[in-house]
Amino acid sequence: MNNEKILIVEDEKKIADIVGSYLERDGFKVTIANTGQDALQQIKNNFDLIILDLMLPDIDGETICSSIREFSDVPIIMLTAKSSEDDRIKGLGIGADDYVIKPFSPREL
Repeated sequence: MNNEKILIVEDEKKIADIVGSYLERDGFKVTIANTGQDALQQIKNNFDLIILDLMLPDIDGETICSSIREFSDVPIIMLTAKSSEDDRIKGLGIGADDYVIKPFSPREL
C-alpha cells in the first residue's frame, strides 16, 4: 500500500463512492468532500491529488481550483459534466492539470 492521499470533491454520492473504491483498490488513501466548503477545509491535509467536480451545491469548482492555486501546486483533475471546448480551456486555464468529462470510465480516470 502506498501513502498517496487523494481528495475527491464530488456531491454525487454514487460517483464519489465508485471513484473512491477504484482508488482504494489501487492502494490510495481516499477522502471524500461532498461540498465546496468541506473541500476547502480538507485541503489543509496536504493531498497528493485532488479530483474536483465543478458543479457543487455551495461553491463552484472553478472557485475552489483558483483558491487552491493561490497556495499549492497539487495536481488537480476536474471531473465534470461541463463538456464544451470553452469549459475545458477555462478549467485548464485556471489551474487544472487534466479535465475528464462525465460520463467517464473509472479506469480511464
